[in-house]
Amino acid sequence: MHPATGGMHFFIVLFCNMHEPKLSIIIPAYNEENRLPSTLDRLFHYMRENFDRPYEVIVANDGSHDRTAAIVRELTGSHPELRLMDFPKNRGRGAVVRDAMFSAAGSYILQTDADGSVGEEAVVRFVEYLDVHPEVHMLIGSRLARGAKILTPQPLIRVALGYAFVILAMIMFRWKFDDRVNGFKMFRRDAARDIYRNQYSDHYIAEAEVVYVAERRGWKVQELPIFWADYKGSRIKPVRDSYRSIKGMIGILINDWRGRYSKHISEIKK
Repeated sequence: MHPATGGMHFFIVLFCNMHEPKLSIIIPAYNEENRLPSTLDRLFHYMRENFDRPYEVIVANDGSHDRTAAIVRELTGSHPELRLMDFPKNRGRGAVVRDAMFSAAGSYILQTDADGSVGEEAVVRFVEYLDVHPEVHMLIGSRLARGAKILTPQPLIRVALGYAFVILAMIMFRWKFDDRVNGFKMFRRDAARDIYRNQYSDHYIAEAEVVYVAERRGWKVQELPIFWADYKGSRIKPVRDSYRSIKGMIGILINDWRGRYSKHISEIKK
């Protein structure tokens, strides 16, 4: 290689690395015109004051019928770090998050909910944790870990369903009593893409499947405490979602029995 060409190549690589986002934040949204604007406002304010590295926010609009997509488009004018992935049809949370994972450019990728139920301070804290723990590939925000705080509780029916799901997962997946299905998760990019390449559910059970796949394929998963608040507007329907959860968990076990999750990280990195 000619010396001048080599120098130019080094400059281009350095320039790209300087502008590649350290963090991608994925927010799946379905009919969230009421809750999403305040969530984004709090997030941008916190990141401006507390995070000095490049980042991007990806709103994955899951076929909303309200002004969710229009609101995001309006905000991109004043927030260049914000971009919209607009899916014309409702496909399910798991499907749009999976697509967004492969669009994300950050070294770390966070998925979080449109209602902003997890305090923004966790975003920076999770990044800093991954910075100093290279052996960890995936972090889960936990409402049950020591140091976690529930600022405003959920309605009793949602609490009961949540505990029922955890107990069922303990029995079916041999998990311990924890908060693995929480929607606040941060990944290293290589782990995220391997996990989501081998994740199949398009709906809520994807939250459990992602953790199952990660552990099955040898990625190290860690829970960290979060501050969590319930916001009105939940679309959970107890009978429908209980049925979907049980059906989805059985589907995960069937997929595992068929060998769809079984390739280990040591084989992936060869």
